[in-house]
Amino acid sequence: MFKNIQIKSLLLAAVVFLSSCEKEDPAHIHEGEVITTLEVTVTNQADDSQVIYEFEAEHDDHDNQGNDHGEHEAIELDSNSTYTFEVRFLNESDPDNIEDITVEVIEEADEHQVFFELEGSSITINAASDDHKDSSNNPLHIKTVWETTTAGEVDVIAYLIHEPTSKTGNSRNDFGGSVDAEIEFEAHVEDTP
Repeated sequence: MFKNIQIKSLLLAAVVFLSSCEKEDPAHIHEGEVITTLEVTVTNQADDSQVIYEFEAEHDDHDNQGNDHGEHEAIELDSNSTYTFEVRFLNESDPDNIEDITVEVIEEADEHQVFFELEGSSITINAASDDHKDSSNNPLHIKTVWETTTAGEVDVIAYLIHEPTSKTGNSRNDFGGSVDAEIEFEAHVEDTP
């Protein structure tokens, strides 16, 4: 009987010891910001006129292919013009408590990148001089400058990329990471009268 008590005590001590030697908690796993809406403020630099567009956020990344999925809202631009585009990321799941997720994206600049993928050649995009930057001085592209040339239609997919493996590229695949949110729209560049 004494041996049974000793064996049970040893087993209990082993269980307690093994329990206390568990691995440390794994690193924080990003669950993704809840983003329901992307708000894009378009400012014509010639006259400071503004138009605000709201888009329902998508979250499926289209298998990193940038495929066209139906009709999109259009943003109207003039040819041979310069515009500032500023993006805000919103969580409107509770209409009584709308959250501006943009603040969190900026605070976590090293873990995020906004990328605009264009299909068409009448627009060039550059970071605005007052855009937010990460710790390596890479622009986030929350605020960008769009320069139009000739008239035409340009298909645009805007991505908020989480934990990109690169902060530069010409296509969605160049950035790696995952997508927190994306929108698709058409930029209609019209000849000015």
